[in-house]
Amino acid sequence: MKSDSLRTEFLHAMGEAYEKYGYPDYCGWIEGLLLLEPREWSQRGIADRLRELLPASKYPTSISSVNRALKMLEIYGVVEKAGSRKMGYKYRLLSSSSLVASMLRQLTVLNQEYITKMEGLASRDQKGDSDLERAITYQISVARVWNRAVEDLLEAISEDTGE
Repeated sequence: MKSDSLRTEFLHAMGEAYEKYGYPDYCGWIEGLLLLEPREWSQRGIADRLRELLPASKYPTSISSVNRALKMLEIYGVVEKAGSRKMGYKYRLLSSSSLVASMLRQLTVLNQEYITKMEGLASRDQKGDSDLERAITYQISVARVWNRAVEDLLEAISEDTGE
């Protein structure tokens, strides 16, 4: 027997998790719905079902809100869109781990940009400022450690999900 109240709590928890990562909570609601009720969904179907489960939500569960969220989730590889403009699009869940993996990959890119910037600063230090050199060396080493840790996480996600 399905419990809509527990499903609503699950969707709220998914939404809160997305908000803490800096994404709209309705992205979490949509991913949660696709996890709970796995099938192909239209935008209207998603909006209607979310309205049933989340009647008092702080964000509107309009088709346009669902459309924006689906575009984000599609970019991160969480959902897949099939169909055509003429026949209509259907959406289904690809992988929950895709968003986490994408965020982790972005972190390694940002860390690498930071490392490059720090190395550029070090190469421009003509006066031999030892405190600056020490600070830069420390920051570079920390960023490299983070990158190694994130790469290990990405490898574990890949092994666990077979992606």
